[in-house]
Amino acid sequence: MVKISSRIKIQIAAISLLLPAFIISDAYAYLDPGSGSIVIQSIIGALVGVGIAIKVYWEKVKMKFYSIRK
Repeated sequence: MVKISSRIKIQIAAISLLLPAFIISDAYAYLDPGSGSIVIQSIIGALVGVGIAIKVYWEKVKMKFYSIRK
């Protein structure tokens, strides 16, 4: 009998679980303009949120690097 290592078993299990995700099939779904608008608004909102977070914490990060430099 051939002994299969646990690493190979894990790789085979991962491939068998992820492979169906890459097979393309028909969705039979309808995406109206409202759905696309929500997706675009979500992306823009996330980008604005990241920008504001960077703006708020920029001075703290800048001072941290400035104090290390001295």
